[in-house]
Amino acid sequence: MSKTRVFIYGSCVSRDTFEHFDPEQFELVEYVARQSVLSAYTKPVEAMAPPTLESRFQQRMVTGDFSSSLRSLLSTHGSATDLVLVDLTDERLGAYLLPDGSMVTRSVELIESGAEQYLPQGSQHIAFGTQQHFEYWTTAMNYIGERFQHYMPQATVVLLDIAWAEWSESGAQTPDSFGVRAADANSIFRPYVQVAAQALGAHVVSLDPAEVMSGPHHPWGDAPFHYAEKVYLEIVRRLTGTEGRVVWGPGAASASASSASSPVTGPSARLAERAPAVAASSPQASDRLDRLPEGRGPNFLIAGAKRSGTAWIEKQLSYHPDVFVTSGGAASNFFNDQKRLADPKERDAYLGAFDAGAGKYRRGERSVLYFWEGLGNYRSPRRAPTASNIAEMLDPNAPLLLSLRDPVSRTVSAYWTAVANGQLDLSQQSIFRAPASLGIIDLSHYRRHYEAWSTAIGASRLHVSLYDDIVGDPQAVVARLLQALGLAESPEFWAKATLKRRVNHKPWVAAMKKSGQVSAQEIAILLELFEDDIAFMEDTLSRRLDAWRDLKKLVAINTK
Repeated sequence: MSKTRVFIYGSCVSRDTFEHFDPEQFELVEYVARQSVLSAYTKPVEAMAPPTLESRFQQRMVTGDFSSSLRSLLSTHGSATDLVLVDLTDERLGAYLLPDGSMVTRSVELIESGAEQYLPQGSQHIAFGTQQHFEYWTTAMNYIGERFQHYMPQATVVLLDIAWAEWSESGAQTPDSFGVRAADANSIFRPYVQVAAQALGAHVVSLDPAEVMSGPHHPWGDAPFHYAEKVYLEIVRRLTGTEGRVVWGPGAASASASSASSPVTGPSARLAERAPAVAASSPQASDRLDRLPEGRGPNFLIAGAKRSGTAWIEKQLSYHPDVFVTSGGAASNFFNDQKRLADPKERDAYLGAFDAGAGKYRRGERSVLYFWEGLGNYRSPRRAPTASNIAEMLDPNAPLLLSLRDPVSRTVSAYWTAVANGQLDLSQQSIFRAPASLGIIDLSHYRRHYEAWSTAIGASRLHVSLYDDIVGDPQAVVARLLQALGLAESPEFWAKATLKRRVNHKPWVAAMKKSGQVSAQEIAILLELFEDDIAFMEDTLSRRLDAWRDLKKLVAINTK
């Protein structure tokens, strides 16, 4: 009988679990450790060489981290893998962002070798558990998940969600790991596990934390994630339905009788039965919402994204005699607020904001915060199911106008606008440390937002304009918008339109850019962060967006 071929991406948690498999039935094809998802996602490190280490294994792992080797290894072993074991323990120390946009894992080897002290000047530690880390890691994990599914579609992927042990078998509390207690680590890991499970399409194996203990005699020493042998044996039982083999405890000389006599029937069927994947929590509308009355309220929306030309679009459309547009007061962000949606008085106030446009063929609202869908978990800065709310309440034929800008420049512009508005303290906060609630980075993840809107509302109702075109050929943009709204052009309209005039422009922002607060390094990492979103919009629009990827140009326009 052929052996089950196992690919490990994780730490000693997965590797030690594998050691307890029956070697007659499982074989290891590859082991990738000390390589965070962020490192695997970004380009290889070229600014420095990996440290030289005595251990050949450690040297291979750290060298792989510097070269971002995971993706090539997935391609190499894709057709020869039956089971993938993943755990997130090696994420615990975060990663370093280097000035050229590459990333290196903050591993124990990097620290103990002293190489951490010789990272290029300007390198930034992205600490595990911070909002900055979680947002970037989520994008990276989604990409890595797609790579696994692309190269290993036939393999069963298992995510080992084993809590850090708070207590040892000896009865003593487990030691901290680099100052982090087990209980705190378990809380921090929770949203990461949810994202990883969804991105990988993984079966998740979890144990009751009360039953998880560390092993004081573990071969690698005492740590919250160096478990007692009975923990590994229970993981194996849940994975395969058979008893694992004892490796370092009593009876370690041979595999247990049960594993020797009971053939493994293959992990896939048992995994589906025993370890259902963790479902990320997602926001839900409380009750079915009533549609707004026909003939009152808006019949089109200008829905974002922020700092991408929506105010300019509102201004141009307002010159048309058959259009009324509002963007403030009682109409402001109505579809984002579940309480307002369910309150009859709030609904009436919202509808009343459009009474001034009674008799107009098109009545619209502009909001720069509608085109923003959350991550689907409690860490998300965005909770309202806006797309679903619009689909339920708005005229089902209402066009939705979206204006998008290259995501790097949109993010930087939103950052400086927040500074100018007093929402951020320039002396204390970088673009990556801005509060997530402002959406400075998250609003630029166009793929997530567009997919949610397309699913809930329908792609045929989404009309995308690009900021690039507003700058390059504003009249053509307005003509397309009028066509989407079913409005006729006229000489009188074009005579009023102020196509070349900038709207909502803040001239003092140019001086702020020269402060160096947003560095070329941060521009590079933003571009990496939004690569998937750019590729998605190219596919959606059937158009190349080379300027959105031109790092040299992006650095020039956003830092000078």
